Amino acid sequence: MVLRLAGLVVVVAGAYFVMSPLVVADLLSRPHDTSTQMINLRASWGGTLLGIGAFIAWLPSLHTWMRRIVALLGCAMAGIGVARLIGFAIDGDPDTRQAIWISAEAAIVVICAIVLRVNARGTTSRPR
Repeated sequence: MVLRLAGLVVVVAGAYFVMSPLVVADLLSRPHDTSTQMINLRASWGGTLLGIGAFIAWLPSLHTWMRRIVALLGCAMAGIGVARLIGFAIDGDPDTRQAIWISAEAAIVVICAIVLRVNARGTTSRPR
């Protein structure tokens, strides 16, 4: 219960930073002049917190270290990807690198989901 609550608090903080990239820019003295810089502020800081918070909330249901590591990677990439997409919608004008980043984040999330599904406790199917 405590982990789920802590995860929720981190998710809320992440959502705040996703929606307030200028706060992040001021706190960290980061540039924010272009839409790409704003998107990166949202994704790198707020998105990472979104993903880590989701992971912390989900942690009690993960039973092995391998699943925890894969889930951490998948949650972090999902949070960053969601924040990046929000940046696309709000800030507009993403450059080519942004398309590459969102593609990579989506691919990593899919791979992590497949690994977690295949290695789900009690449902692993192995060839005979």
